Amino acid sequence: MRVHMNTHSLRPMRAVFPLVLAGAPAATALLHWRFGVAPAAAMTAVVLFVIALLWALERRWPYRSDWSARGAAETRTDLAYIALASVPDRATRVAVEAALLWALSPWGLGPRAAEGLPSLFARGLTAFLLADLGKYWVHRLSHERPWLWRFHLAHHQPERLDALNALRLHPVNIAYNAAIDAAAMALLQVSAPVAAVFAALRATVGVLQHANLDLDGQRQWLFNAPSYHRAHHSVELREANANYASTLLLWDKLFSTLSRTPCPQRVGVAPVDHRLPEGLLGQWLYPLCGASLETTCVWARLRALVR
Repeated sequence: MRVHMNTHSLRPMRAVFPLVLAGAPAATALLHWRFGVAPAAAMTAVVLFVIALLWALERRWPYRSDWSARGAAETRTDLAYIALASVPDRATRVAVEAALLWALSPWGLGPRAAEGLPSLFARGLTAFLLADLGKYWVHRLSHERPWLWRFHLAHHQPERLDALNALRLHPVNIAYNAAIDAAAMALLQVSAPVAAVFAALRATVGVLQHANLDLDGQRQWLFNAPSYHRAHHSVELREANANYASTLLLWDKLFSTLSRTPCPQRVGVAPVDHRLPEGLLGQWLYPLCGASLETTCVWARLRALVR
C-alpha cells in the first residue's frame, strides 16, 4: 500500500513543536501565578488547548492524508477519553500524596515551607527525571508483561495517530502513570504549582508525539517526538518494541531501545490480538472480560478481585 506523506511543503510546521513545548509550561505558570487559577485546572486547560490547536492544524496540514478520515463513533470514544482522563489521574495523585504524607510524617518529612523558586524548580526537575525513568520502565513492561498489556492495549488500538487519540488510555494505565509522577513529586516535596508546570510539559509532549503533523522531521534528539513515536505504534512488533520513553529519549538511548525506523505503513495492534470493543465502557471492561462483556462475566470478575 502506498502511503502519501505531506512532507515537502510543511517545514514551517516544525516550528510548532518547540513553540508549543515551551508555551504550555509557561502558560500553566502564567494562569496560576498571574491569574490565580488552581494548578491542576491551569494544566488541564493548557493541555486541552494544545489538543484543540493540533487537531485544527491536522485538518489543514496532515502529515498522512490517510489518517485524516475519522468515523463518528471513533471520535466520540476519543472525546470521552479526553473528558474523563483527569478523573483517575487526579484521584490517584491525591491518594498517593495522602499515603506518602501519612507514611513520612512520623519522621518529620512532611511538606516543607515555601522556599525560593530556584530550589523548587531544582527539586521539580529532579522529580521529573525520576518519574520519566519510572514511566519508561512501566511502559516497557506494559509491552512485555501480558497482564499489563491488557490495560495498555486501548492506547494502541487506533489505526491512525492524531491529537485526539493521544489520551486514549485505560483508567488503570492512567492511574499507574499518575502514581509514578505523584510519588516522585511528593517524595521530593515539590509544590503543586511547580508540579503542574512539569506535568504540562510531559502531557504536551505526549500529545505532540501523536500529532498527525510533520513536527520534527526525524531531527529531534531530546524529546520523544512524532517521528520516533509513530514507529512504536507499528503493527510490526520488531518496530513497535522500541521508543518507550514518555518524554525524554535519554532512556531509550541508555537502555538500547531507541529506533529511528521511518513511519510504519500500518499502526495499531497485530491481527493476532483481540479486537477491542468500539465503545468506551467496553474498552474499560476488556481487561476483566475480554471480548465477552456479559453482565455475569463482569460481576464474576469483580467478585474474584475483592475476595
